[in-house]
Amino acid sequence: MSLRETTHHFLQRHGIKLDPALDEQQLVDEAAVSKFVASAVIEPGDTVVEVGPGVGNITEALLSAAGRVIVVEKNSKYIPVLLDRFRGSTKLEIITGDALKIKYPRHDLLVSNLPYMISEAMIQMLPRLSFMAAAFIVPDGFGHRVTAGAGVAVYTKLSYVAQLYFTVNKVDEVPPDAYIPEPGTSTWIVSLKPREPETIVERLMSELLVQGDKLVKNGLREALIRAGCSETKRQARFKMAHTALPDRVWSKSVSRLSLRELIKMEEALGLILQ
Repeated sequence: MSLRETTHHFLQRHGIKLDPALDEQQLVDEAAVSKFVASAVIEPGDTVVEVGPGVGNITEALLSAAGRVIVVEKNSKYIPVLLDRFRGSTKLEIITGDALKIKYPRHDLLVSNLPYMISEAMIQMLPRLSFMAAAFIVPDGFGHRVTAGAGVAVYTKLSYVAQLYFTVNKVDEVPPDAYIPEPGTSTWIVSLKPREPETIVERLMSELLVQGDKLVKNGLREALIRAGCSETKRQARFKMAHTALPDRVWSKSVSRLSLRELIKMEEALGLILQ
């Protein structure tokens, strides 16, 4: 059977109707699945986490390439399909839960045909995880944003955050007819590889942004110490007093800083750390 036929078989067997409003499109094109899995550059001993496996079309290819595959599926209706399809597999572990809330087991690679509704939240969460590389399938509009260079119209805070922590590249496009049901747009395969900060200001910003719930005044103080720019809280506060940032910035939570505020902060920190 073709992958499309296999997908219909398991959907009918388990009485599942796909809801496009919930991003339940299943990738059914063999070439697209192969290209996506190849983009992750999986070694035989690697442990791969897949977010949102659905009926397991990508999972099947991952099991052939990796040493171990851990799938995270929030929608319980797919669990019987996965248990049925991969019955007897010793390489597969299934976690039922929300990918934005679970504690991730140790893994080498992260992959996902990423549901659009969690795409931005997932990218923002990635810096808190530890992995060698990630590969995602995302809507083309999201792909444009996450890969956009500074100064381009679609460059946003998402672009800034993603590229601060990762080297992000477009691998290829996947047409709508590669899915059932077909989405209203084409999608991109994108790869992300963790990158080391090139400057002390980049290191400082990367230490700051992982403290999303803290107020900026507390988060930046901690970031200055973590980045090796200050040895004590007193020294950190002294440096902060010379940044000339407006009061409204200090009283915001780190996660609520705008792109403009992040850029202004970079500029201010660059001046005091010269």
